[in-house]
Amino acid sequence: MTIETTTSNRVEGVDALRGLAALAVFVCHIGGYWGFLTLPGKTPELLAVGAHGVDVFIVISGFCLALPLAGRPRTLRVPQFYGRRAWRILPPYYAALAVAAIIALLPATWHLTVARQATLGDVLLHVVTGQTWAPGQAGTINGSLWSVALEVQLYLLFPLLVLAWRRWGIVPVLVAAVALDLIWRTSGLLGGPAPLGSDLVVPARLDQFVAGMACAVAIRTGRTWTTRRLVPALLASGVVALVLSTLELGVLTGVAWAAVGSCAVLLLAGPLGQTLARTPLERFGTRSFSFYLMHQPVMLVCAPLVAALPGGTPVQLLLGGAGVLALTITAAEVLYRTVELPSHHAGRRRFPRTTHDEPRPQATDDTNALSDTAAPATNPR
Repeated sequence: MTIETTTSNRVEGVDALRGLAALAVFVCHIGGYWGFLTLPGKTPELLAVGAHGVDVFIVISGFCLALPLAGRPRTLRVPQFYGRRAWRILPPYYAALAVAAIIALLPATWHLTVARQATLGDVLLHVVTGQTWAPGQAGTINGSLWSVALEVQLYLLFPLLVLAWRRWGIVPVLVAAVALDLIWRTSGLLGGPAPLGSDLVVPARLDQFVAGMACAVAIRTGRTWTTRRLVPALLASGVVALVLSTLELGVLTGVAWAAVGSCAVLLLAGPLGQTLARTPLERFGTRSFSFYLMHQPVMLVCAPLVAALPGGTPVQLLLGGAGVLALTITAAEVLYRTVELPSHHAGRRRFPRTTHDEPRPQATDDTNALSDTAAPATNPR
């Protein structure tokens, strides 16, 4: 069954995939932050793989921003785009930052969530989303917030990526992004000053974002593999990514997980996306951003209570994990309803048009289907 061209601004199942990625990160952090658990064998390493849910988030982000643009001649209204993006992610980010900062600043609670008591300077750095560029600062308030800082960097670069996409096509842009990732990560191995080589900043993650954009172009033009080929490709790329992660070959890890995320996104254009869209994961996925923002402080604050549960690791992991998951979902629902959803709607009201249409240029015989010249519009994360 071939994946067909779509003209919709959405692909079913995207939110469900976000939900799965958020749950993967949650499971990873249980294994990483609950040091009182006695996990057998290679279980800690297996749980740690969930951290790569963030890689899938980044692919999805590039995909969602590019999908409304691919195959349609549009011009990006950059101030409008930036305004809507800011309203989309900053209000919930600042709300979650405020909660985490209070815990990290107070003398009675800071030890629950951070390695040292936070300072106002730490908070200010997070307010301007600069924590990923300052060595040792990413975990001073809430370590999970680094990916929001990365998203801000990607949004700032998106108009330039669109210009490159229009001029040279998406494939050369993707190749250049992969090369930049490899060069950046390799430079870090040479012992340069931090954050050189860090995987928390744009040079190391740009290829994942552009891979998502390329998926949008592929789906719009119908130039994708069949479902029968995508499933083995997803499994094969997943195995390669797991091996590279286990061997700690960081130079190639980002590219490998970009491939995994891309295969997963492309699969959503087929029956799998329609199936996932009918599951509870879809609704959970719409709250995945709030869930991600809140999960780490909730998990760490609850850790002493979970550690006190009788019955050892099995009870603490299953019962404690389920309880903390439920509590995090509740906190995420509150944040979603009170901040994220209202700010999302406010952004769409204040910045109703982030693009305007332009006449489609006449096609030539040598036009490459993957060299789509569409300029972008935005779409919710």
